[in-house]
Amino acid sequence: MKSTIDLRQALDWPPEAPQPALTVPDSLPPGRQLASRRHLIGRQHLSAVLNFWMARAGLSHEQLGSIADWAMSEKGWLSSPQLSHLRNGSVVKPSHRNLDALGGANEAIWLWQRRGPEVCMRRYGPHSAYRIEDQWLNNAIWLHHPVHTDEALCYADFCDLQAGYLSLPYLGEVNLSPSEARNLSQALADLFDRLAQELMGEGQTMRQALDTVLAAYPSSASPDRRDHLRSVILGTADYSKSELEKELYLLAETVRQLRALPEGSYGPAELHAELSASRRRA
Repeated sequence: MKSTIDLRQALDWPPEAPQPALTVPDSLPPGRQLASRRHLIGRQHLSAVLNFWMARAGLSHEQLGSIADWAMSEKGWLSSPQLSHLRNGSVVKPSHRNLDALGGANEAIWLWQRRGPEVCMRRYGPHSAYRIEDQWLNNAIWLHHPVHTDEALCYADFCDLQAGYLSLPYLGEVNLSPSEARNLSQALADLFDRLAQELMGEGQTMRQALDTVLAAYPSSASPDRRDHLRSVILGTADYSKSELEKELYLLAETVRQLRALPEGSYGPAELHAELSASRRRA
């Protein structure tokens, strides 16, 4: 490099123009956001989507994985640990293999329920080879596109979800600040305490009331998550921001069950509004 510079000086060539510095704009145009931020939001939303889907569908990780394998015509496309990591939002870059499997499972459930088992098995083959039971497909739900509501989310839609290009408004998901999460966690403990007090007023003991509350928590969730809810109710633990965002649907469903409200009448948005109002009154 030194000899090249000396040669240019000897030949009396003009110096090279400096390379322009790469700059990042101080502000983004209206409606734009950093790609890294978009991907982060997308990953969080995908986690919320999977928690919503698993809770409503009543499927275990193994059952959804079997349906995905059936849709993909071979085994090993969506393992239980992979699905767990996706639900926890701990996968920075979800693989296209997993997203393809999620889309395939969703479309298979849609086809089974909308077109019937015969049409579905003509497309995918016998599901008995994957040890899938009819009731799994009969009782599950499928995720619909937010605009084309008669269409099931497919592989491309799951890609858009994880990249932050698509969201599902019907989830009622909310994004919380850390301080708001702490406040809502405390308000949540107060809410479940009031519900338990109502049960005690009906003749249940304190232990029976707590067990009734925990029994209303959707059975599709892991025992660890139910134990954590118990600790929150007893005041020995709090939900963090990420935990509360992931749990909001299941917690809303728990409240709905305890109050015997119609299905679909009380969700994450309603629970968030109730908790926020109770904190303001306090």
